[in-house]
Amino acid sequence: MNVKRDVWLEAGVVWAAPEGALPDSVHQDLTQRAVAMAAGASPWRLLLDYRRANLTQDVLALSRHAELMSRLGLPEGARTAMLCRQRSTSFVFWERVLRARGHEVSVFTDGEAALSWLHRPASCDALSAGPGEDPGTVTDVDTVKRILQKFTTERLGASRGQVTAELTELIECLFAQADHLGVDLSQGTEIQERRRRRGFDSAG
Repeated sequence: MNVKRDVWLEAGVVWAAPEGALPDSVHQDLTQRAVAMAAGASPWRLLLDYRRANLTQDVLALSRHAELMSRLGLPEGARTAMLCRQRSTSFVFWERVLRARGHEVSVFTDGEAALSWLHRPASCDALSAGPGEDPGTVTDVDTVKRILQKFTTERLGASRGQVTAELTELIECLFAQADHLGVDLSQGTEIQERRRRRGFDSAG
């Protein structure tokens, strides 16, 4: 069977982009080659672009693929994005199985959103919660605000360059999460401009 498939490294991300019918043997071979290539990249980032692939026995194929990914022993901090034409229950199942086993994976239908998530700044994951707070169970905006306030308060004595760089990373993180949710945050720049204008008016 003539199956188009390819694996390549681009801008720190290993792409695996099969085309056409994708039986299990080809599916597993493709993944193993992609993982082997990603092992030589830093940080470890893998993008499985299945938008042009036709999975044989969809649910079973993705279930077996999740098992294969678990057995391959992905390194700590590894991220894997899955691109598909439609976020079906089969792809959601693949995502849930791997997340339940401690893997950082996510399913997307938009390539730019997938790349934004893969390149998400480390600070987006490294925000420390306050005493007794578990950042993995943050479910409300007020808690996030408290964490950010604690973060900025601890930067009062830091250099302006450091603070600017870190806050820029946080802003990039927020926009990446908005892309992941399909939300347009362009209004945020308008809010910032209004705040600046109010500051100038007060100073005058």
